[in-house]
Amino acid sequence: MLFSSLDAQILHILNSYASFDPIVVFLSVAGADILWLLIAAILFISISKEKALYYCSMMFFLVGVVALIKSQLMVPRPEDVRFVVEASGYSMPSAHSTAAFATAMFLHPVAKKYGILIWSGAIAMALSRVFAGVHYPSDVMAGAVLGIIIGYLWLQIESYFQKKSM
Repeated sequence: MLFSSLDAQILHILNSYASFDPIVVFLSVAGADILWLLIAAILFISISKEKALYYCSMMFFLVGVVALIKSQLMVPRPEDVRFVVEASGYSMPSAHSTAAFATAMFLHPVAKKYGILIWSGAIAMALSRVFAGVHYPSDVMAGAVLGIIIGYLWLQIESYFQKKSM
């Protein structure tokens, strides 16, 4: 069995669960911008202006990288599935998944007791895109890996500049 065949089979199985549609719609709307702005505001208020600034710069960088990758790979979105939410453009990598996993990685050092919640949220966000029928599992896996790399890179950048300013 080819990987793309398995990818499509998993998509069709997960996309068939209409009972998850309200959660899928909620996660798609939140992951479009609202959630990331809320996290930036929380960082600004509860941790520091600098942490919020690093987070926002990471998210802007992420948007550019995802757009560049999508324009180079030009992977079409799934067809012949039940679309729960609207999505346009190319499919690989999932921007929602990239943002969710970059956020989880970036917040991991300060998350403390909320770490499991943040990582679970990233996984739920990624899976919701497959349940919604707008991404293949490989799209969200690529987004997760890319997000972890970007989040880690931004932690290193933040650490470097904090040491330099001391």
